[in-house]
Amino acid sequence: MRTPPRDPRPYDGELRCHARTWPMDPACPDTATWHVAWLLAPSGHFSLVCNEHMDGLTGVYNYVDRHPAEIMCAMPGTGWLSGQPSRCVIAPPIGHHERMTP
Repeated sequence: MRTPPRDPRPYDGELRCHARTWPMDPACPDTATWHVAWLLAPSGHFSLVCNEHMDGLTGVYNYVDRHPAEIMCAMPGTGWLSGQPSRCVIAPPIGHHERMTP
């Protein structure tokens, strides 16, 4: 399965495309319209992309899942919920455990 290189652009609440035409180019400034899962496991590989870059990337790379991009997708700490359709959700903090009572 071919996937694009990982992009260091952070998920910072900005719904912006993460794609680059060439590796040294700045990231696309357009609004992201798709949230793409290139890999879900063992460690996820995700991108926010605009329509133009989605068309170009799918001609070269394979993705596992995608859904329309929403502001939740651009927030740090969100998780991917697989389903029909998939979507982004707020993930519980690592180490979060519910208290069990007898």
